[in-house]
Amino acid sequence: MENIIEINKDVSVVAYYFRNAGERLRCFPKRIEWDGKRVDFTETGLRHPTKKGQRMVHVFDMSDGNADYRIEFDAERLTWTLISIADISYAAPHSSLAIAH
Repeated sequence: MENIIEINKDVSVVAYYFRNAGERLRCFPKRIEWDGKRVDFTETGLRHPTKKGQRMVHVFDMSDGNADYRIEFDAERLTWTLISIADISYAAPHSSLAIAH
């Protein structure tokens, strides 16, 4: 069973990468920072657009090789949110996450 920590905090995406998807060039987050932590993604999972009310939100499932991260980009507000982190062996809600600084 997965350990999932709900985060729901604004994050800064400080690095991106681009991938061709047919005739379209798609953008993906490469690195995020929040609360003095930095996460470098090494794997891309699913990317899917969805709606929250009238707003378009793009959901990204990413991994740093140790944990899985779900982040959302709000296309109207132009903000990024870290929704959750899963599969962390040290996933105690009150411990500091062992993420690279």
